[in-house]
Amino acid sequence: MSKTAKKKNKAPKKSFTLFFLRGLGALLPLVLTIFIFVTLIGFARTYVTTPINNTIYWSLEGNSMGWSALERLGINPYDSRFLESDELPTEPTNLKLKYEQLSTGTGKANDSTTETERREDFASVLRDERAQRQGFFRDLDDLWIDRELLRDSVSSVVHPLIGLLLSILVVLWLGWILTGFIGRKLLAKFDQGLLAIPGVRAVYPYAKQLVEFFISENELEFDTVVALPYPNKYIYSIGFVTSQSMKSLREATDQDLVSIFVPSSPMPMTGWTIHAPRDLLIRLPITIDEALRVTVSGGVLVPPSEFVGKGLGDPIKESADGDVSERVARAIQSATKKNSSKKGSDDSEPEAAKPPATK
Repeated sequence: MSKTAKKKNKAPKKSFTLFFLRGLGALLPLVLTIFIFVTLIGFARTYVTTPINNTIYWSLEGNSMGWSALERLGINPYDSRFLESDELPTEPTNLKLKYEQLSTGTGKANDSTTETERREDFASVLRDERAQRQGFFRDLDDLWIDRELLRDSVSSVVHPLIGLLLSILVVLWLGWILTGFIGRKLLAKFDQGLLAIPGVRAVYPYAKQLVEFFISENELEFDTVVALPYPNKYIYSIGFVTSQSMKSLREATDQDLVSIFVPSSPMPMTGWTIHAPRDLLIRLPITIDEALRVTVSGGVLVPPSEFVGKGLGDPIKESADGDVSERVARAIQSATKKNSSKKGSDDSEPEAAKPPATK
């Protein structure tokens, strides 16, 4: 087979891979965004709104005060539609048999009572049995009330969105408490208690830093994104200009210093504050958000205007001085010789100081 035929066979395969990757690149951000929002909504529903709604429903269904509120809303838990007939007792009043007779419309052979009288008798016995069992707290199973039917009726009146609104109010109330002196003290004690737990203290501080970074009210007042040779002259780090350094430091060094915050990766809420001369800074034409994305992603999410290419690009050429290990060995050997010569000069007697030359 000729080279031209081979190239024609490879071209469709390469085009298919290219089209597939481009389509995947277009769809994945949207799918990932939807997934994140669905996950957050599901998390909030499972662990926030549902527990709050269950608490609201229990407060209405599980005690006498809640039943009074339900009656005002037009729901009577003792209504016949909520009766759990399968759980009715057979002793001592044989409520189950009385209910079955009502359901089938039959009674004893020598029983001359009408259906209305049987219904009144059943309702009277059921009322007396429930009166003996009920207290301030109401056990629905003990009172022969169908939980699911009552919950459906209550949720139709008390909408589940109330749980969401109530959770927002709880968060606002908690925030109001924590802004005060006592609230801050209580939060500090709470944090100390969590940090005393061996497993929790390895996760909680970093989770708290991450949350505080995204929702903190104190905005980082960065002025400009710059690059500077830090921590040495061969390595450039991205930093944010925060101020014109400190007066005492500028006077002591007699330099035009600038304060710069150099964030750490991938947690930019921590980093280093350094003071560098202004002439060493390289101003970068990117926004604060773009610089933070570069830092968080470890240099992967580069702004489109600054993107050069992926990976290493051209292979790194070997240094003319040999590989790294050889250069390190030579540097150590050179430093050792310098230290030896310096030590020898220190051990020798110093020469007599020459008198200053006279004009």
